[in-house]
Amino acid sequence: MYTIIQTLFNNLTFLTTALFFGNLILKIVDRKLGKTKWGTPLIGGIFSGLIGIAMMTYFSINIHSAGNSLIVDFRQLAILFSVYYGGGWAGLIAALIMGVYRLFIGSFQFSSWIGLANIMFTYILAATMMHYAKRVSLWVWVRALIGSLLIYLIAVTIVGALLHAYVLHAIFGLFFMLAGLFAYYIISYLRRADDNLIMMRDAANHDFLTKLYNPRSFDRLFRKTTEQAEERQESFALLVVDIDHFKYVNDQYGHLNGDIVLVQVAQLLNDTVRQHGYCARKGGEEFAAILNLNTPYDVLQMAEQVRERIEQHVFKLEGGHQLHLTVSIGVSFYPQHVPQQMFQEADKALYYAKEHGRNRVCSSMDLKAV
Repeated sequence: MYTIIQTLFNNLTFLTTALFFGNLILKIVDRKLGKTKWGTPLIGGIFSGLIGIAMMTYFSINIHSAGNSLIVDFRQLAILFSVYYGGGWAGLIAALIMGVYRLFIGSFQFSSWIGLANIMFTYILAATMMHYAKRVSLWVWVRALIGSLLIYLIAVTIVGALLHAYVLHAIFGLFFMLAGLFAYYIISYLRRADDNLIMMRDAANHDFLTKLYNPRSFDRLFRKTTEQAEERQESFALLVVDIDHFKYVNDQYGHLNGDIVLVQVAQLLNDTVRQHGYCARKGGEEFAAILNLNTPYDVLQMAEQVRERIEQHVFKLEGGHQLHLTVSIGVSFYPQHVPQQMFQEADKALYYAKEHGRNRVCSSMDLKAV
């Protein structure tokens, strides 16, 4: 009895450790490969399959009954985890890895085929329940646990080992449910911790009002762009965008409507340039953008698109007010200017645009021609 409890406890300990490492691995995969359709399911499925193999090999209880060899462990939980994290494809990969391994270590005996069926039916159950649930709530998880346990009991009944070791199966069922609930708490905690970390990173990198990059993040992106341009001998440009007569908006319509204007300008700017670079709110009514375009002509065309879209946009404010606004834009270029001078040159071009009628794009090259 003591050996049985110790083995099942070792299953739980190993599974808990694997959950932490698995969550870490999946985060690394997402960071390196991005949110691809195949990255998380593939890595998650393989990792879960290896967990199942490890439990069958090192953390299992072997029962011999009527010429059959029954292997008792928590491999079904690994299948549930794979579906929870990576969806149906991850669960299928994990189930196939475990199933093939179960056949080989059982020398293709009748019990090994029942073990394969146990694994595959657990996968089908988990994929069905978690696919149709909007989120994997505790109630969905408990139903999946109960269903998996019933599949296990049916499997040992077919093999003829249910009555042969009914005490073992009773203890296993209790530990299985407790382990499943404990593991659900762990993965829920890890998910909440990841979500909170993402929110903190987002708050640290983005402007709270417009959701564009904040100055600190933009400066980091500017340095990264500069390093890549120097290494690859490429060109890029810096845009500084300022809303014309923005003080009038705040004075006439109030600061709440001023914020509404800032949000809409940010959206128009981001929608225009996001396929070619990054944009940020530098402060107040001033914005900046990095454009990864090859020629000054392409950059100025893009800057004109920004100016025209904002000029043509109808800004809808609180109280039913509508407003038309314009922006002035200053542009500087790399490698025409060294990176340390690009902000200064773009600001000079912006001030020139302001002094010569506003609602226009002015580049550092225009200043040289004056």
